[in-house]
Amino acid sequence: MRVKLLLFILSIFFILSMSRNKETLYCERCGLTFKNLNELLSQRCEKALEGPYLNRHKLYEGTEKEMYTCKYCGYQYKTIRLLTSLKCIKHPDGEYKGDHAPEL
Repeated sequence: MRVKLLLFILSIFFILSMSRNKETLYCERCGLTFKNLNELLSQRCEKALEGPYLNRHKLYEGTEKEMYTCKYCGYQYKTIRLLTSLKCIKHPDGEYKGDHAPEL
C-alpha cells in the first residue's frame, strides 16, 4: 500500500514538473488546450473512455509538434484537437470504431 502511494505521489510530481516546462497543456483524448495542470485535471472530458464526461481529461505527455501522428494508422494532422475528432480506420476496436490517438 505504501509503495503504491509513493508511486502515485512521484507520478504527480513528474507530471507537475513536465507541465511547468510547457506553454500549453493538451488533453490526449480530446485535444483541448489548458493553461495549467489544475485546469486540465479539474474538468471532465467529452471523450473519456468510460463515456462522455464520465472522467477527467488526460494529460498529453508528448512534445508540441507541427504535425501530430496517429499511433494506429500514421495519418498526420495539424492539431491534436483535429486528430482526435476523426475516426481511425486502423483502431484496435475495429475500423472506424474509435478515434485517432496521438503518438508521443
